[in-house]
Amino acid sequence: MTGSIIPAICSSCSCNSGQAQEYLDDETGNLRELRDLGGLKYSDMETACDNLGLEHDYIEYFMNALAF
Repeated sequence: MTGSIIPAICSSCSCNSGQAQEYLDDETGNLRELRDLGGLKYSDMETACDNLGLEHDYIEYFMNALAF
């Protein structure tokens, strides 16, 4: 699924892969900040998916990205 997230963002946001990567990095960064502050909720990952125009199936991507 991680390989398909950039094309999915490109499709939903009508952007190129560079912009999609920036959007993804921004959302992941926001989630990391919330995690580090102790305020991360599952709904925050749902919101990140919504902001990127992704199905909630991609929540697993964010969970894995935040595990490191």
